[in-house]
Amino acid sequence: MRKGLLFVLLHLFVIIGVLGGVSSSMALTIGGSVRQPLNLTINDLLRFESVEARITEVTADNSYRGVFIYRGVPLKTLLNFAFIQKEEEGFSKPIDLAVVVRNREGKAVTLSWGEIFYRNPQEVMIAFSATPVIPHHNNCGDCHTLDFYKPVMDQLKRKVGFPKLVITKDFFTDRCLEEVIHIEVVNLKQKAEKKKMDKLFSPKFTIAGMNNKSFEINDLSGYRHFEVSIKQVGDGRGYHGLKRFSGVSLIELLKKVGVKQEIDSAILVSSIDGYRTLLSYGELFMAPDGERVMIADKIGTEPLKENGKFALVIPDDISADRMVKAVSKIEVISFKTIPKVYIIGMGCADTSLITLEAISYMGKADVFVAPEDIVKRFSKYMGDKPVLFDPLRNAEHMFKKNNPNLSEEELKSKLEAQRAADLKKIKDAFNEGKSIALLEYGDPTIYGAWQYWLEEHFRGHIEIVPGISAFNAANAMIGKHLGCKGSIILTVPKGLTKNEEMLKAIATNGDTIAIFIGLMELKNLVALLEKYYSQTTPVYVAYRAGYSESKHLLKTTLGEVISATEKEKERHLGMIYIGPCLK
Repeated sequence: MRKGLLFVLLHLFVIIGVLGGVSSSMALTIGGSVRQPLNLTINDLLRFESVEARITEVTADNSYRGVFIYRGVPLKTLLNFAFIQKEEEGFSKPIDLAVVVRNREGKAVTLSWGEIFYRNPQEVMIAFSATPVIPHHNNCGDCHTLDFYKPVMDQLKRKVGFPKLVITKDFFTDRCLEEVIHIEVVNLKQKAEKKKMDKLFSPKFTIAGMNNKSFEINDLSGYRHFEVSIKQVGDGRGYHGLKRFSGVSLIELLKKVGVKQEIDSAILVSSIDGYRTLLSYGELFMAPDGERVMIADKIGTEPLKENGKFALVIPDDISADRMVKAVSKIEVISFKTIPKVYIIGMGCADTSLITLEAISYMGKADVFVAPEDIVKRFSKYMGDKPVLFDPLRNAEHMFKKNNPNLSEEELKSKLEAQRAADLKKIKDAFNEGKSIALLEYGDPTIYGAWQYWLEEHFRGHIEIVPGISAFNAANAMIGKHLGCKGSIILTVPKGLTKNEEMLKAIATNGDTIAIFIGLMELKNLVALLEKYYSQTTPVYVAYRAGYSESKHLLKTTLGEVISATEKEKERHLGMIYIGPCLK
């Protein structure tokens, strides 16, 4: 009885040890080619209908990681909830999409759309809990030495990192990533070369590897053949009977070109008419079913003639839609993560003004550079990824405000040193292979400060995600056709003082001027405008555009704008508009 109680307590202890480390705030994001990007915590996952699967975790290097019963949500369910949307003309089927899963360490694995949607749901899940499978015979010393069984038993007590990608069909569990932070649906966006043919036929196909090695095949008679039977049923045309194919293992052909064993790669198989299918490296080389995937050259005992001469056959798919007839090209594609610097426009104010694309790209980032208020408002989408620093602290006026007792010379020296140290943090992260996201206000392409300190250091590695500008939000507040004379000019005070000829031409034509960051220089700005505009010219000031609780529109004239703005509390956040279209 004591032994039985000891076993129960040990079992309970291990369960607590495995589940106790789960953080309900840990989030994963789903983005890419989806209509509705998702940000999900463990608590969110618990609300979905879940499935269960048991796996013995052994990696390709023969490392044992325990036996666990995992409970989680089918990845198919989550992707359906995000609603995959393939924005591409030509080839509309999703069977050439890839799904790239990344974890907190920066590791990435690639799955094909087909291995998620054309297999049973429980075979690929995002797990949120695990129960170790404890051996019934608790006296391991009877048949094993301590140096063997202790490391094995210790694996059952290890802390599993959730959310976790679990792929039950894989023999080796290298693709079962822990602490998943981002799932991206990737559209290759390769133009499909559609060909209309009276008779679908390709006399040969080429295989292109990742090492610039390729070869052409027009006959498979010299390769080892095997046979498979399939129940040919498609999502569109239904059941087409039992078929028996003979052909050569796709794995064998890929090895011929020296395909590297990389779990973040995939194989694209294309027909001569543009039809194509993607298979992941893992579903071919890590799952036993992968050995049955073939390039067929016979049906029954007869050579493929109709829709031939070669066909891709995937026997274990629950739909035959990934079958490719008249195969003409097989290519290996790498989805290896290349570090980038993302400049992401977060909208100009309320969190509701963030774009779906911005949310998706935040999921791609490993670390952030962001102001404190953006971190506070958008932490839901950032998870607990590290924030390197607040870029606003490197603004001259902010640095001076935070260091009031320093002399001008000391301010300049210390600010330069701080800027250099912060820039080094970004460079160090980038050199470690991490992608950095700078979260900018509004649309970063309109007077974005990042251009002055990041562009020269990361040219060629920067990707910009546009956002909603204060200009857009202010226009909505004004609610008028601001381009009634033909043009709207976006500028800052310096842009006008340095080009008075332009200002004169604008005033003469009656175009509308929208001025950013002009409130702090309003007196000098008004003096300049008065040279070319009458005192009665309408002027609008859109205060705190985009902030639903505090936005305010001031309507006045050039002659009264200074006295009118002096009554307002806000001294910084305001877009200034001038021109006859405001009447």
